Amino acid sequence: MPPSGHTRNRSGFKERGSGSRRSRSVPYKKRFVVALFFSVLFYLGIIALFTSAVAFFFASAEFKKISAEILIACLGISLVTWLISYVKRRGALCPLCKSTPFADNLARKHEKAFRLRPFNYGTTAILTALFLQRWRCMYCGTSFDLLKTKKKDQ
Repeated sequence: MPPSGHTRNRSGFKERGSGSRRSRSVPYKKRFVVALFFSVLFYLGIIALFTSAVAFFFASAEFKKISAEILIACLGISLVTWLISYVKRRGALCPLCKSTPFADNLARKHEKAFRLRPFNYGTTAILTALFLQRWRCMYCGTSFDLLKTKKKDQ
């Protein structure tokens, strides 16, 4: 229902377009930054694992042993960084609803939640936080900004 004439002319009423976002600040950014850091290390470990697997299958006979050692090392790095990343992502809680915005589960998502199609909601939140410095909680629908400072009480 569109706003009526008396509410449109009221002082302090601002019409917002669909493109404007009003993000909240994050009171404790360290947990989110650490979760992003270890998630990026995990993604880089996965890329190294796939690259070393391809190199192992296409390597000549004299380089098979070295490429196998690199493949095993990348597998170990990927497993360790996944474990640390998972623990850190579960520890980064939404300031509003106390859910885990970087770790997806089977709970019902908010209608404002979005995801990039090949990824799930948690990976989408990590990628948007990494590249845009903001993310939207998939459970409460509130967007948060890592660069926004906390307002002081007056």
